[in-house]
Amino acid sequence: MGGISINLKDRPIKLHYELNVNEETGECLQSYYDGELITKVKGLWFAGQTIVTRLYQWRIEKA
Repeated sequence: MGGISINLKDRPIKLHYELNVNEETGECLQSYYDGELITKVKGLWFAGQTIVTRLYQWRIEKA
C-alpha cells in the first residue's frame, strides 16, 4: 500500500462505494442529520477495476 508517507490518492487499493438506494422506490437515501447522500462500501477498487466483495444485503425483520 506504500506505507504511511504516501498520499491517500496515490494508494493502489481503495474502497469502492455505492449510493444507498431504497429498493422499493428507487430513491437515494439521505442522512437524517445533514441531508447528504448515504454511501455504503461494496468492495475494492484496484488498477481501474472494481472488485465487489459485498454480494449479499442482509435485513432483520420481525417474524
